[in-house]
Amino acid sequence: MRTTRFRSTGVRAGAVAVAAVALLATSASGAVAAAPADTARHAASVSAQDGLPDNSWWGVPNGETTAAYNEHFPGYAFGCDGDERHKGLDIGAPTGTTIHAWGEGEVVGTGYDDGGYHRWIQVYFPSIDMSMTLGHLLDGSEKAVGSTFKEGDVLAEVGTEADGINHTHVHYRAAKGNHGAEPVGPCEDMDPFVIWEALGLPV
Repeated sequence: MRTTRFRSTGVRAGAVAVAAVALLATSASGAVAAAPADTARHAASVSAQDGLPDNSWWGVPNGETTAAYNEHFPGYAFGCDGDERHKGLDIGAPTGTTIHAWGEGEVVGTGYDDGGYHRWIQVYFPSIDMSMTLGHLLDGSEKAVGSTFKEGDVLAEVGTEADGINHTHVHYRAAKGNHGAEPVGPCEDMDPFVIWEALGLPV
């Protein structure tokens, strides 16, 4: 079954929106910076493709965008060359929520770092020659390097707040080509929706 409904993908108002950026996106005065309105996607679809769960967003059942791509947050430490921009897309969901693939591909890298991604997995989509890093995952939930997957297969699960993030989410960062075993860096990335659209998913 294939269904589509529309949902705003801007940063959610209220506590969840604050949690999305409070740790890494504070100004010198300690206030959380508001995201510019022009960075939000206001007519993106939430769809159940043939192999994806109903009501999933970016492969995450009942997932919600909590930080959009390239939003500017004063004090954000993981942008490109100090530009303070969020180089990725955050989809919030409870710990242990499954993250499903949106197309066919291969797991080309996994790892852990304590300064940004924490537990991460790197996937490659050969049909469109693009790569994606998924970060902030639950330890031990990620598929093994060399594994192949198809649309709907579980790649990993959403992690915990134990690594210092203050809301549970998966962070997506995309790049052209086969990026190999290393995660995509903040100056190597592109809008994750390029992958979404290249795979033929509705936007």
